[in-house]
Amino acid sequence: MAPVPPPLPKRRPRRLGVGLAVLLLGAATVLTAGLAGCAADGSRGTTPKVALVIGNAAYENAPALVNPSNDAADMCAALRRLGFRTTCHTNVRDRAEFDRLVHEYAAQLGPRSVGVFYYAGHGVQVAGASYLIPTRAEPDEAAANPVRVMYGVDELFERMRGRPVHFQLVVLDACRNDLFAETAGAAAGRGQGPATGRAAPSRLLRALQAQPQAGAGLAPIKDAPPGTIVLYATASREAAYDGEGRNGPLTRHVLEHIGTRGLPVEEFFKRVTAGVEAQTLRDYRKRQTPFIYGSFTGRFCFAGCPGDTLVPPAF
Repeated sequence: MAPVPPPLPKRRPRRLGVGLAVLLLGAATVLTAGLAGCAADGSRGTTPKVALVIGNAAYENAPALVNPSNDAADMCAALRRLGFRTTCHTNVRDRAEFDRLVHEYAAQLGPRSVGVFYYAGHGVQVAGASYLIPTRAEPDEAAANPVRVMYGVDELFERMRGRPVHFQLVVLDACRNDLFAETAGAAAGRGQGPATGRAAPSRLLRALQAQPQAGAGLAPIKDAPPGTIVLYATASREAAYDGEGRNGPLTRHVLEHIGTRGLPVEEFFKRVTAGVEAQTLRDYRKRQTPFIYGSFTGRFCFAGCPGDTLVPPAF
């Protein structure tokens, strides 16, 4: 029988040298700084949180708007404070760019995710479908159908539908002008001053006005993706106000309440609606009522619900 070799002496674990520890700490700091740049990392704890924010204001073929750039910047800041990995864009030029951004956003969603898609800018309905308008949308003479150069809300939903989520909010602070009004100054008060003259409509507006089933406002939502709530700035087929201050009425009240800790989404929507109605009735003598579509049967608070194991970030 072969002799059993003696056991090897136990090796004491080596401590990291001070220099190596400092080097690792420095690398972690650099990585953190990189994530805090254009898109903040919102995957805290066990709930990945992602957001896409778009604000279109500098239109070339439709009346320019006042507040969407401000609204988008402030929404980005608020969502990042709440721990969302947020991608922010202003003045998205065309349908292809819209779809690329939505595709990149949807690719980050999963069964445990919380998602927010926010859009501020012009919107319109054609034949019962809703469209968001890029800033350079312009049908050419060979393809005068304006639908081909706008981004459909149904296309947005199709991108989202294949990506199940825990909860998702879609905010469409759109229809900030009645594109079918006789003049830009006849719009519904979305931050526009009185008309000083009648400008010739662009090819896009002429193409929209020529559509027999086109009209102002967005169409009602019939089939939102599961777990998704869609928040309209106002009722379907209505124009909304741009606001006289920094933000439009809807975004102003979303910002006011989204960071309230322990506020369930149901109560969040009630407070936003009440605030928008009160402000617009006071400022414009006409009530603007936000509308909500979709369904959600779970429990969610943007800044954390009571008893959540996920601790909300400090403000």
